[in-house]
Amino acid sequence: MHKYFGIVVTTVAAFILAAGLILGTMYGYFSDVQRQQLKIETGMAALAVASQRQDYLEQLPKGNYRITWILPDGSVVYDNENTSWEMENHLAREEVRAALSSGYGESQRYSDTMMTRMLYSAQRLPDGSVLRLSMPQHTVFKVILDMGLPIGGILMAVIIISVVIASRETRKANQEETEAMRREFTANVSHELKTPLHSISGFAELLKNGMVMEQDTGHFAEKIYNEAQRMIRLVQDIIVLSRLDEGKENITKSKVNLYQLAEGVINSLEPLAQKQQIAVELIGQQTVLEGIPHLLRSMLYNICENAIKYNHPQGSVVVEIAELAGHPQISVRDTGIGIPQADRNRIFERFYRVDKSHSKEVGGTGLGLSIVKHAARLHDARLEVDSIVGEGTVITVRF
Repeated sequence: MHKYFGIVVTTVAAFILAAGLILGTMYGYFSDVQRQQLKIETGMAALAVASQRQDYLEQLPKGNYRITWILPDGSVVYDNENTSWEMENHLAREEVRAALSSGYGESQRYSDTMMTRMLYSAQRLPDGSVLRLSMPQHTVFKVILDMGLPIGGILMAVIIISVVIASRETRKANQEETEAMRREFTANVSHELKTPLHSISGFAELLKNGMVMEQDTGHFAEKIYNEAQRMIRLVQDIIVLSRLDEGKENITKSKVNLYQLAEGVINSLEPLAQKQQIAVELIGQQTVLEGIPHLLRSMLYNICENAIKYNHPQGSVVVEIAELAGHPQISVRDTGIGIPQADRNRIFERFYRVDKSHSKEVGGTGLGLSIVKHAARLHDARLEVDSIVGEGTVITVRF
């Protein structure tokens, strides 16, 4: 959506800028042409009046020009739109003063509405009188208003075309990105599955060939069991992510008490917490949210499991359920190894691990936080990560 908006805004801005430059250039050009034309017409009319006097003026048909004949004292002798004796003295008019002093003068004056301006061109005759021609000229505001409909139509067409192009290019980019992610995901899955499979195969081969002492059989069987469990967890996470990607996950919403949900998650993780010597505490209040129960549980379980696994011995995890300004939120605070600043934007990527050696020790699949990201997105929730390396991490989910 942001890509569409950016492309459309850029296209529209470029169109408006281009239209403005073209309109301004054309307006300036035609204004100069109109002014020169008025000057030529004034000179020709002045020659005719000088020889034929008022007879020439009275025989002229009504046209685009207003013609006014003014005596040296400023009084009007003739005007083709008004009775001359009703008109005020024109000696103070800029174009008349210039014509009386230098032989020719011109000026322009705007109407009260600023939508039209009058162009004036005045020529002094041999007897000292002045012949003035004037004509209306639309201002740039009027031109813009008159052209508003066609420009609006063109602008709408530009917007539609830019949206279509943006949609097509974005869809193409998304397809390429999705394909790249799929290839990367397949490669990572193959690698992650190979590791426990090789371990299982190696341990089983030793047992099969009788190369394990009887007292060590239980140890090797435990190794095989742990690696098999790791594979099962990995496959389960892959299935969940695939269903989320394809939109096949059950997204039926119902009322979920987040505090009670957190109690259940903490109880499930109690054996792990005891093994890691981590104290887990639940604080906060009873908060109800309209959500997808199994995804909310999976989201909280993965965050809490990471907080326990990537913690220091004798460390702690505090889960807080709160509601701020009508919005529920879950915060999980640990005293663990922390996350470097450079890694915080990537921890929700699939198979991304901050500390690969430590991840191998604790048996993580590398998909837990990706599931968290998907679940948060389906609930229109925002994920926030605050961490200090060596001191701990706080992950907050704001609904």
